[in-house]
Amino acid sequence: MKNTIFVCFAMGVLALMASCKSEPVGGALANSYWTLTAAKLGRKTVQFPKAAEVSLQFSEEKISGKAPCNSFFGEYEAKGSAIKVGEIGSTKRACDKMEQEDIFLSLLSKANSYSIEGDKLEVFGSDGQLTFFRMKKEKADALRYAQGVGRLEKQFPALEAGDALHLFPILRVDNPGNYPYQGSLVDTSFYQYFSTEIREIWQGGGGDVLAVGHFGDFFVCRVPGRYVSSDIAIFKIQGSEMQHIETIAWAWCDEGWCNQQDAWLTDYDGDGHTDVVQHYTLTDDRGVIKEERFTLLLQNEASELLQDPTAKLDKKKYKMSKI
Repeated sequence: MKNTIFVCFAMGVLALMASCKSEPVGGALANSYWTLTAAKLGRKTVQFPKAAEVSLQFSEEKISGKAPCNSFFGEYEAKGSAIKVGEIGSTKRACDKMEQEDIFLSLLSKANSYSIEGDKLEVFGSDGQLTFFRMKKEKADALRYAQGVGRLEKQFPALEAGDALHLFPILRVDNPGNYPYQGSLVDTSFYQYFSTEIREIWQGGGGDVLAVGHFGDFFVCRVPGRYVSSDIAIFKIQGSEMQHIETIAWAWCDEGWCNQQDAWLTDYDGDGHTDVVQHYTLTDDRGVIKEERFTLLLQNEASELLQDPTAKLDKKKYKMSKI
């Protein structure tokens, strides 16, 4: 009788435990970053070295991250609390933690449900479970940058020019000669990292965008202008975007008149921010200057360029180029 009571009691406890087990609840995955804290293969706990820093990141439709030895990537679908992970690809570096890596990627590929509760993500599958905690903000921000606008930043080499960089447009784009600011073509896939307004102009107007380089705190591009990619504009990375600051140099000629504006990047007032000096001329077909002006744009703490109307610029120092 006692044995019967004990068996019934044990079965009741097990049933109660099963009934108390929480069901997966799903949650928002897109644009989230996670660090692995625990893994189970069946009922067995799998040990991962802390130095490995196994991570998982979700975009709208893709996953990526760092396994113990390699970076990995793939696609996923999530609906409600259900999740389906497509075929996972990875780099091919070998290390002494390949067994743990294979277990991790296998568990991830067989995921069928998940729960996010606060800063905790649990991924469940037929073979086991993965537990993650939300990645620290500073590390997640660094990854977002490296995977986003940081990729665009790498397209811009440093421009060496001493204290001032003289930028000038191509007057005849069909014959650039030894023009120093040819730049390298920016693939249209990188347009997503520019501001929406600029991106729409470029996509609608045609012409190439060329990464010239970076000088001081500005990134220099040749951008579509009146004569295709003849205008020179400066940008700054602000948050997750390359923001257009100013189109500073340009040229166009028509029916006996030529407009040209050159620009110099320099820390004019010595405050640690890069400023812009501009020299503009309007000439006739005989080369006679009909209009000329000099402008100083000082950069403030908000990255705005504001004209200084009191500036007295040395005209001999800022001579325009002719090519």
